Amino acid sequence: MSETLICIAEDVGIRVWLERILDDEWLLEFVSASDLSRVSRLARASNARVAIVAIDEDDPDKSAKLFSALEKSNPGLNLVAVARHISQELLLDIMRAGARDCLITAVDADRAKDRLRALSQPVPASLEQASARKSGSITLVMGAASVVDTRFFSQNLACELNRQQPEAKVLAIDTMATDSHAFYFDTLSRLTLNDLVRRTDSIDESFVNTALEEYNPGLRLLSGRVLTDTLTGDASADLFIAISRLAELFDHLVIRVVEHQAETWLKILGSDVNRLFIVANPMVEQVRATEAMLQASRQWLGNGCETHVVMDGYEKRATLSLAEVEKSLAREVSLRLPIEWLHRLDSINAGVPLSELPRRTLYQKKLAEFVKMQYARRSAASGATGFFKRR
Repeated sequence: MSETLICIAEDVGIRVWLERILDDEWLLEFVSASDLSRVSRLARASNARVAIVAIDEDDPDKSAKLFSALEKSNPGLNLVAVARHISQELLLDIMRAGARDCLITAVDADRAKDRLRALSQPVPASLEQASARKSGSITLVMGAASVVDTRFFSQNLACELNRQQPEAKVLAIDTMATDSHAFYFDTLSRLTLNDLVRRTDSIDESFVNTALEEYNPGLRLLSGRVLTDTLTGDASADLFIAISRLAELFDHLVIRVVEHQAETWLKILGSDVNRLFIVANPMVEQVRATEAMLQASRQWLGNGCETHVVMDGYEKRATLSLAEVEKSLAREVSLRLPIEWLHRLDSINAGVPLSELPRRTLYQKKLAEFVKMQYARRSAASGATGFFKRR
């Protein structure tokens, strides 16, 4: 049998047991608990139907959260726990969180294969589709260099999406915000993304509605300062869980990440990102950086992800022509935005989006046309886009 089994296990003893019991019948792919996005990529690439998850006996709450996150992000995957021993309380917790079975290494060596074979059987397409959960789409915004103003682009993108889809719930997340701000907007909310990563169990609709005030009807802002320690190890799994739970509560998530953390964010969320925006200024070194980012992102993004290059500060009369940029990138630039420095300053200093300025701007006009074409087109073509749907 050449079918793949995904195994999430840090414990060497558990890994050895799995290899001894199962390696002759399945291809075992071991994944770290800190790289949950890789589970989605493996499941999609190998059509795996079963994932085995080792229980952390020293941290039962973490185990339950891990099962909950995996079940939400991979609804078509059967989750099986494995442990040396397990309490009745923890067993109930992980079964409620999505586990279909639990293997105990001391007693289930002889029966493990039969139980896994049963869970590996193909599921009718109608049942598999019914099991998929509807969640919001995620848009990831990153810059080709640290000097690119992704804060300005992200806040106006989220506000325009909110303006065009007033019935939708939009959450804009600034992952590297300054004090008392989300992007360039003032915010009085004391709740941050860092807080949610530390308390993932409390993320529900009532909590979010209470803790995050609406900037506009249907639009909420969340700030944070996500440093390197949150993007590695166990903390990255908690970040993944927090984003997955927020995605269940909102129709659209717009997440701005800083340039030096871009690859790490793609590694954590990449396979479930619906749209990736790389924002660059029309400079040779940034065009080269964009080209490198496009190539690197391919290993993390799912097949259904739309990737867009945004040229911010575009001038038709510049020496570096649009044709040269597109030739270097081997793709079209999706959106060209003018500098309009006076309008930007007025928007930033007033703490309002461009759409609320008294003067109509070309930047706002082009962004509005782009949002209408891209977001409305995809929604009409595929219905509600699932953040964690199988692709």
